[in-house]
Amino acid sequence: MAYLLSVTKAINHAPTDLKKELKDVFSGIKEDSIFADNSWKKTTLSTWKIKTSAENVTKIGNKVPSATMTPGKFLKATISGYKIDFLISGKKSGSKGGGDAASTRMQELGSAWIMRRAIVDNKKYPTADSIRQDTRYAELVAIYPDVDEDDEWLQTFYGQQKKMLEEFGQQSFKEFNREGGFMKFISDLCRDKFGIAKKDTWNPADIWCIKNEDKNLTIIKNVINGTKKSQTILELNQVLIRMFNDREIVGISLKKLSDKIAKYEEFNVGKSVLPKDFDFNIFYEGSKIDLSFANKKFGTQDTTIKLKEAGVLYKIQIKGNDTSTICNLKYESTAEASSAARVGKAAVDQVAALLIQYGLKFVNNNKLYPQNAKEFQLKKSTYIKMYNAVNGSKFKIVKPPDQKFEDNIIKGYTYTPSIAVSKLMQLHFLSELMSLPDKKRNYFMTDMIFLSAKIGENFGPFGKLY
Repeated sequence: MAYLLSVTKAINHAPTDLKKELKDVFSGIKEDSIFADNSWKKTTLSTWKIKTSAENVTKIGNKVPSATMTPGKFLKATISGYKIDFLISGKKSGSKGGGDAASTRMQELGSAWIMRRAIVDNKKYPTADSIRQDTRYAELVAIYPDVDEDDEWLQTFYGQQKKMLEEFGQQSFKEFNREGGFMKFISDLCRDKFGIAKKDTWNPADIWCIKNEDKNLTIIKNVINGTKKSQTILELNQVLIRMFNDREIVGISLKKLSDKIAKYEEFNVGKSVLPKDFDFNIFYEGSKIDLSFANKKFGTQDTTIKLKEAGVLYKIQIKGNDTSTICNLKYESTAEASSAARVGKAAVDQVAALLIQYGLKFVNNNKLYPQNAKEFQLKKSTYIKMYNAVNGSKFKIVKPPDQKFEDNIIKGYTYTPSIAVSKLMQLHFLSELMSLPDKKRNYFMTDMIFLSAKIGENFGPFGKLY
């Protein structure tokens, strides 16, 4: 079951005798605010499940008077003889199973709940479906309503509790904190004491497993009691590394499972998680910037850079923060062996510092780039030079055949100006990267992966459950 169909796609997916009435029901509802199951069998015996917001469910209910509502959960309707359940959901466009902030919060709180059941209550679930038979399952539904229909996240919760029992079944954690409490304390400390505005750029832990919060908070406060100038984040890291290894406080970074079996790794805890022959040098393998243009859009929205170290392939994806408006770039890394689990995002301010360190002239500021076709024409010689610099086989740049760079950028400004600006920014970044000698380029890419993975003495200890 996958909720992939928007309004238009749902109408197209519907049987012929349902299309007209369904179109009327969806009238006035935003295209990307409907998520219909694409595996529905299209029969009057099966029920079609469609996720949408509470507001949309109310609108639909007003158009289908015979429908029955279960407050806060779903609307059951029969339209043209077909049974349809409209499920209330926080899912939003582009979230891929709930990647928006509200859904992410619910999923992480759901993970905290399942960890507490596993470690504190010693609850063992033999299968994912058995979670729904738990006498306290209603608590999980109250936290994350979509779990009733979201089998992928149910499987993730099951895999998480199983792996947590394997790793920490003998520990006596009392708290599984996602917000407030220790999370607020450590986030405020990083901001106020060390100038780290976003806690996740230092330590990506989503959940803190804690034995004795009061005792450990007192220890941290006693150690980190100097002035801003007299102490650095390294000192806090040393305290937390000891607490992590003593299983007093363990931060867990959560990722949706890429397989049915959960994996667990630890980072920045005083021992290396890297291969024994890892020499701290990742090798550049090649890049792809797709500047082809067809059907009123570019071939892709991103640029990808492939890297390799000790048999592991990495990919760095560079694209705009937003596809609908002109914006700056973001940098996200994945290990291709488990591409569903991200290595992570590199903080843009840290990448900016890295660019300066290596003497590269790229600046991640969209306002410095042509905002329309007219401005591009005035500066096209600069960008044609960049294009020619990365267009040779010497740098393993992959490009679709028969591209007309200048014409395609102008078309881009006509139909997708935000992507056109993003492509020029990506091209500039790539041309600067290609200007580095091979060895220096490898060092730069190694630093990028480490920034994405939050590995190093400047980063806090955490375990990754994925």
